[in-house]
Amino acid sequence: MESYLQNKYGKNIFFITYSGAIVQQQDFDYMLEVKYLIYREKIKRIYIVNDTSCRFINGIIKRNKTIGFPSQKVIEELYVEYYFSDFKDQSLFNQQQKLAEFNIKNQVDEIMNSTLFKDYIQEFSIEIKGLITSKEKRLFKEI
Repeated sequence: MESYLQNKYGKNIFFITYSGAIVQQQDFDYMLEVKYLIYREKIKRIYIVNDTSCRFINGIIKRNKTIGFPSQKVIEELYVEYYFSDFKDQSLFNQQQKLAEFNIKNQVDEIMNSTLFKDYIQEFSIEIKGLITSKEKRLFKEI
């Protein structure tokens, strides 16, 4: 997925395609490596990407038993919180898109409020965007 996205959007963009990437912010060493990668590669734009085929998103919408990953819990909480206003009686594809959107917005908020990234992102004018993709429908929707 990453190489396809880089071919479409360019090489100086960093794509976070793991739907639970935010959860790893508790791992300080990992986050330092991400920050160093952004610095070293002179990245000016970061995309948080969720695909509608994500097994966590689909498992929650289809009410499958979850494995218990922290990222699943966050996505599940978003689904429950917005169920009646945004998910009830919607098609599967609309639910997938909306849950991906909520998850991306949550991750962007977490990054922007992170003590490790907040000032760095502002100081170096790094842009953070969301991208919902659907491999099967060849959809790329920036948010």
